[in-house]
Amino acid sequence: MAAASCSPPLVSTGKLTTPEYRNWLALGHALTTVLCQGLRPFVNRETQTFYKNVTAAVAALPAAGPCTCVFVAGRRPNQYHDMRVCAWANILQARHHKNKPNWKQSDSTKWVDPNLGPWEIAKLFLPDLGGHAVIKSADDMDVTGILNLMFWCDHFTIPQPLISDVRETRNKKWVHVAKLELTSADKTTAFGTIENLLQDPQLAGDPDAQRALKEVVNIKSVTDLHSMEAQVLADFREVMNTLAQKAERQEEEVIQLKEHQVTLEKAVEVLEQRNKPSSLLYTAWKSLAFVLGSLGRSVKSFRKEVLLLWMMLLLFWSWCDVSNDDTVIKDGTLNDLVNFNADI
Repeated sequence: MAAASCSPPLVSTGKLTTPEYRNWLALGHALTTVLCQGLRPFVNRETQTFYKNVTAAVAALPAAGPCTCVFVAGRRPNQYHDMRVCAWANILQARHHKNKPNWKQSDSTKWVDPNLGPWEIAKLFLPDLGGHAVIKSADDMDVTGILNLMFWCDHFTIPQPLISDVRETRNKKWVHVAKLELTSADKTTAFGTIENLLQDPQLAGDPDAQRALKEVVNIKSVTDLHSMEAQVLADFREVMNTLAQKAERQEEEVIQLKEHQVTLEKAVEVLEQRNKPSSLLYTAWKSLAFVLGSLGRSVKSFRKEVLLLWMMLLLFWSWCDVSNDDTVIKDGTLNDLVNFNADI
């Protein structure tokens, strides 16, 4: 799925001090980092169990072996698998809540591989990833992928309404919004959907999920934007790492990447004109512009991660207005930003 063609709205200096913007920022961190990390261990374990169940079901059928299906354009109802003879395809289709696995992005030759198979099969329950995305564990999946896998695969028995509420929160309260704002009432509702999911009995005994729940409750009460600096920086670095990895394997929409590069370069020019700019922060901005420029020359695909990346960039840019001293540069966090290349 291609990312939207327009850039997210600019964040003014004054806007950083509004409760609505802080609410929106807090929700983004709770969804993309805290919830995602809290669910990954659970999803890793359950996906492995699901794979064992599938392979056992295939092995129990007479004369069942590896899937040898090839793509046949005119074959109905499935161009990718011969449903008359393919035991794997029939079993996997039945495990999808709508009987509509995403066949085109899963390499069936890897299904029998005990290491690659579980995650190649997991792709059947995910939306289009673009290109040939490599997923070797839940650590390679963002919160959207994790929620989709839990929602569409019938192995996960957490009530679907709990999952769909969080998906709707992500889409309607954080990503697809005209303004980067969230009212206090909407914040309470949005965080409530995350808490309800993490409080489900199946996650109540999971230590990672419960740590995430405590952190979500804590984030909900954050009122000081600067107190979220370390958290936002962690989000930013994760997005950059993901961006670098995906840049190596995806090919489409290079134009949008270049548009974001131009926008970033303009931001750097503004920063350059400010009085006494922080040399470290300025270096970081220039480094990021170079990274995007390099990706623009080598990548032909750029998906929704750009949106989150740009939001984080806007945050750091705006901080230059909020503080002309060194309050942003504390605890070594800015050095982490400048040296993020070492982790990519």
